[in-house]
Amino acid sequence: MPEEEQSHVFERFYRVDKARKRDSGGSGLGLAIAKNIVNLHKGEIDIKSKEHAGTEIKVTFPLTN
Repeated sequence: MPEEEQSHVFERFYRVDKARKRDSGGSGLGLAIAKNIVNLHKGEIDIKSKEHAGTEIKVTFPLTN
């Protein structure tokens, strides 16, 4: 994924691949929903991507006692 796209992937309805349509590739809501859930639980979600190599999404939650 290009570096300039990474800051947008958590926005609702955003698709990196502009050729994708709803009927062939999702709605663009998955990462926006995930970010909302993680935020509600006081966690963090980060993206690390290298174009043509792969993308890693890291989710961390605080420890509770």
